Amino acid sequence: MSIDVNISRINNFEYSFKLSSKNGIRHVAKALTFRNPDPYAYSQKIEKFDKRRLTFKIGMLPTLEKYIRVHKLSYQINDYDFNIPEGTEIDSRMSGKYVHQQKAVEAFYKKRFGIIVVPTRGGKTFIASEILRIFLNSDDGNFLFCTDNTTLFNQAVNDIKEYFEPYGGIEVGEIRAGLVDISKRVTVAMIQTIQSTFSKRCKDVQKKRELEKYFKELKFLCVDEIHENCSDAKLKTYKKAKKLEYQLCLSATPYRAGTLVQNLKLKEWSGDVVYNISESLLRKRKVLSDYKVFMLLIDHNDIEYDVEVEDYNGFRKELIFENGLRNKILLSVIEILRELRLKTLVLFQSVEHGRNVEILSGIPFISGIDGSDERERAKAEFLEGEGGFLLASNIFKKGVTLPAAQVLLNVDGGLEEANIIQRCGRVLGTTKTKKKSVIIDFFDLYDAYFSKHSEARLDNYVKRIGEKNIGILDTSCEDWDEILKKWIGKWME
Repeated sequence: MSIDVNISRINNFEYSFKLSSKNGIRHVAKALTFRNPDPYAYSQKIEKFDKRRLTFKIGMLPTLEKYIRVHKLSYQINDYDFNIPEGTEIDSRMSGKYVHQQKAVEAFYKKRFGIIVVPTRGGKTFIASEILRIFLNSDDGNFLFCTDNTTLFNQAVNDIKEYFEPYGGIEVGEIRAGLVDISKRVTVAMIQTIQSTFSKRCKDVQKKRELEKYFKELKFLCVDEIHENCSDAKLKTYKKAKKLEYQLCLSATPYRAGTLVQNLKLKEWSGDVVYNISESLLRKRKVLSDYKVFMLLIDHNDIEYDVEVEDYNGFRKELIFENGLRNKILLSVIEILRELRLKTLVLFQSVEHGRNVEILSGIPFISGIDGSDERERAKAEFLEGEGGFLLASNIFKKGVTLPAAQVLLNVDGGLEEANIIQRCGRVLGTTKTKKKSVIIDFFDLYDAYFSKHSEARLDNYVKRIGEKNIGILDTSCEDWDEILKKWIGKWME
């Protein structure tokens, strides 16, 4: 029987399909050609293969294999044979209800390039640290862990050091503002510092030369929160590492809705998803808490608004950020949560809005404007004791773990599915005393923008926990606050 599609791995980053039959080559080209959704794009087609060399990047293989199965084509693949190094014993901390972490480590070592999808509290840095430990014991060369903000940077350094304590500790080099220390085998970096060192702005020729040499010889690259870190400029920086033998990307939501072009770039470069840990599995294993969502409906169509500029920002300012009625409802919710003594994280998209609510409520608000020491102090204070509030901007929407928090109050909406998942993840962890959580969100009913955004969030919640775990309250009803208090109290008993 003749083989239609014949694929061979030619290096760590590419496959060749030139040994395929003429029909097979045509099929591969079809499988790896996508319609560009942008009507103004230079070309209506996106081709993810090299026409001249008849090659494609490693991350397109799962897409091609799916196409081959659907079209029942005969195919052969000559790939590298990877596996977890012989004699490796995976850390016993990754057993029992955390066995998904062990499986993620094993899955990565079968591919060596790829994305592990890990929801918040799934043990993302734990998994990366065990993969790192195995690499340090079985191979030579350097390991670089990239983050994109100071909170995540500090957390990564601390988590890696803590993980290695039973093994006698580990030294971690740091690349961050004003410092490029690449003297250790393991380095945690701020991607912005790497980019600025490589840029024309950096006049320190020696520092630039040393970092370029380091990247040229780098063996293992790990990128945290890859969905936030895959812009063209960042991908260009990662691609400077041409001798990689391992590449690990971590995210709860690697691919974003409505960004096909960027998703394809990430997919082909990263190696695509090699292991997926679902939120529902973590809830089943009691790693994540069960939660309910309560949405507060505000019908803005019945209210006369005087919007200065009728665009998204103009409507958002008038209907959300500076809306007296909406803020009054928000303050009522805060009062209910205070009475119920529930530890509550209140998240804002707008720093200005957060500052305004700080004045109205008397609860301190923190944002990126505050220094990292101030943010860490506020976080530590919040996690102590019973109840209490932390008002924060998007700096705490991702990566930062606040398992003791019982309630997330999502103040000013948002459309992007990844952001909603990230925000909810802050409070979904379990502790010895906490097994349940609550998400409170607003359903802003308005013909321009907000109905659509609110519906998108509602659909996302339904997809994750089902309709029966969601309550919608019309705030124009006189006793809405009493009902909300009863709902929350009953669920959190």
